[in-house]
Amino acid sequence: MRQKGFRELALKLSEGLLMTVTDLLLFQFYLLGASWGKGKTSRGAHQTFDEAMAGLAAVNYQTLKRAIIHLKRQGLIRSLKEPAITSAGKTRLARIIPQYQKKRPWDRVLYLVTYDIPEVKRKYRNELRTMLKTLGAGYLQGSVWITPYNPQTLLQDYVKKPGFAGDIIISCIGRDGYIGNEDIKTLVSRVYRLDEINAKYLDFINRYQHNSNAAVQYLYILKEDPQLPFELLPNEWAGDKAHEIFDKIFPMRENTDDTD
Repeated sequence: MRQKGFRELALKLSEGLLMTVTDLLLFQFYLLGASWGKGKTSRGAHQTFDEAMAGLAAVNYQTLKRAIIHLKRQGLIRSLKEPAITSAGKTRLARIIPQYQKKRPWDRVLYLVTYDIPEVKRKYRNELRTMLKTLGAGYLQGSVWITPYNPQTLLQDYVKKPGFAGDIIISCIGRDGYIGNEDIKTLVSRVYRLDEINAKYLDFINRYQHNSNAAVQYLYILKEDPQLPFELLPNEWAGDKAHEIFDKIFPMRENTDDTD
């Protein structure tokens, strides 16, 4: 059952969270060490290695071998025989997996981004949409997006791209600047589909806090979570509780070896 679970884990990770076998294997070593408390003893290290390899049985052996050697050469694991993750490996994982933002400063203003880009320049329109998503903006309607963070500097740089043509307008909305059937928090919740994300967090809390695949389940939800300012979140938001559970089960610091 454990090996089957890790095969499913590898498949899920390769679908979106981690794009290379090297990163996937590094994350496997971390999960195994953190979730079952493997120590730095020779026996514990070999057990971690064997279980990680079994979990990636569907991956070509030579590909795995090259990935392991690469991890060692890059200083991401301690040795080939004892694959404890080093501080450099921990830093790499922090860059490639979604991170929970404990501090979310906000100027208490929402920004509307409206654009008008000619059809003949749709390449830039598509790039702009992708950029807005990356910045954490939510789609409101038509060519209108909304975000709690000031995008002006980044968008000013974007319109300087050679060949760009069109207009981008940024408008500010204060707490009392929205007129309609919804208040600001309700509007933001609808645009970002926070109820759906919150339901997934609650499901994680109820079902996965003692499951070996909990890390993947949580990280998929976190990747979807726009991590909005805390003042804009629903009153019964479960994201904080889900993070506490994840951090308790998989504390990054416990599966690293700082003596490279």
